[in-house]
Amino acid sequence: MYFYLVRHGQSLWNASGRHQGWQDVPLSPLGELQAERIAQRLKSQTFDYMFTSPIKRCYDTAAAIVQAQGRPLEDLTVRETLKEARLSAELEGLAEKEILRRWTPEQKRLFREDYSFKFPDGESVKEVMARMVEEFQAIAALSEEAFPHPEEEPDASADNDPEGSQVATGRDAAVPKTQIPQKSALIVAHRINLQLFILYAMDALDSIVRYQGNIDRMEISNCALSVLEVNLKGKQPYYRLLTVNDMTHLTGLTPPKPSAEEAPK
Repeated sequence: MYFYLVRHGQSLWNASGRHQGWQDVPLSPLGELQAERIAQRLKSQTFDYMFTSPIKRCYDTAAAIVQAQGRPLEDLTVRETLKEARLSAELEGLAEKEILRRWTPEQKRLFREDYSFKFPDGESVKEVMARMVEEFQAIAALSEEAFPHPEEEPDASADNDPEGSQVATGRDAAVPKTQIPQKSALIVAHRINLQLFILYAMDALDSIVRYQGNIDRMEISNCALSVLEVNLKGKQPYYRLLTVNDMTHLTGLTPPKPSAEEAPK
């Protein structure tokens, strides 16, 4: 099964540098253009399943993709477990500098170093990871189609096929090369959710936790496309990362100029 992972378009609070969490912040004008671009990028891609976070910036991005395909919005399934990570309800809407000003030195240290740390009104990174992994595995289980697991059905021809089905990058990732019919799922979610899941799928999350690494070393930009292939037939889920943070469809995109009514006086 293929996972087409899309982060929502830029929101108004992305643009102003404010922490969002679960707040229903709409897309900015640039975010709306980004959503149009990813919608055109995926217009001809067939999705068996389409899922989105219920938060407006994700839902509106996903709706643009669905509508570009000429499909009804009823084909889009809202999943509560795809929600943004909630650091702390009382911090939502604040600028990053203000959040850091409020934190004690110990809170800053724990937030950087301990992925089990959480505020009383929030959730930890580990909790976000757990719900994301459970959600993605549940979505993958909807399909019995999967590419051959290397421990089950090794393909001797793969080594002699450097341009075959092993890796797809750039725009090729929108139509992965494979000989086996597979189902695909569109998932529109938030940056940290997608970062955590991709790192988990690549067996990299434990190392980041152990060595106090920075999740943001892997960027997931607004309306960027990442593609994973997953097989659940083996003893453990087996993932292949086909592309990550592909932004080629956003080339040349600039924020629209404000109208006369919107321009500052």
